[in-house]
Amino acid sequence: MYKEAEYTKGWFGLALFSDVHLGATDIQEQRLKDDLKRSCDEGRRILFNGDMVEAILPTDRKRYTPSRAMSNRDDVLNEATYYAVDFLTPYVDYIDLIGTGNHDDAPIKYNGYDIVGAVVTLLNTKRSKSLGNIHRAGYWGYARYSVGNMLPSGLKHKSAFTIYHHHGAGGASPVTKGMIDFNRIVYSHDADLYWLAHKHVGTQDPHIIRDRLTQQNRYEVRRSQAVFTPGYKNATNFSPKDGGYNYDYSDHFYSMQACGYAVVNLYQDYSTKLMKKDFEVISR
Repeated sequence: MYKEAEYTKGWFGLALFSDVHLGATDIQEQRLKDDLKRSCDEGRRILFNGDMVEAILPTDRKRYTPSRAMSNRDDVLNEATYYAVDFLTPYVDYIDLIGTGNHDDAPIKYNGYDIVGAVVTLLNTKRSKSLGNIHRAGYWGYARYSVGNMLPSGLKHKSAFTIYHHHGAGGASPVTKGMIDFNRIVYSHDADLYWLAHKHVGTQDPHIIRDRLTQQNRYEVRRSQAVFTPGYKNATNFSPKDGGYNYDYSDHFYSMQACGYAVVNLYQDYSTKLMKKDFEVISR
């Protein structure tokens, strides 16, 4: 994805979400709504890094249980699609990118249905035409913003900010909290910010340091950062209030899940009019 953007009083902000698992019965839905509204109120551009929907279907013998059903409908993929669209419509003019996760990929593999593609297509019909379409991203990819000052002659004093996003893979990381994954992607890809999801942790690495010689033969030290966004699943399973028992995975036993999102703050240098090299990544 490539988008041009404008500073607001020398600031430009992003909100990074993932693993929202819309349609799941064990997410903190009100907190998610509050965080999305706060991001919009602050004027941030919103990006999603996979697992937009829960999409655990009755045919999934490994993961499906009756307690996970949204309702008694048979057209479960249609139900999940329209639920996600209705949920995200209030924020549609702030969303720039929706990526793919393992929960979103499974219906493509087993049912031939691209639920993220369907959600993005429907959301784009509700979006202000002047903004262009929401970018439907894959399981991994790059997102670049060119940020500057909008003048009558066009966007000037532009600086690029590049994100490498990957939904992630594998099981939980109760000991390393995903630090091994950080090192794997930093080795192979070049970006200002490396963004991972999937493991439901909120780990950050704010000091990825590299040096180089520029085209002008100047020695330069560059700092990148890496962040996991945890999502909105409940920290652990809760038994039904009327008694009984609902099945849950054992990883909750030894790895309480984090909850929330991350924000990025980019600042303009008033003397050069370009983007400052240092930027903020804050987990919320």
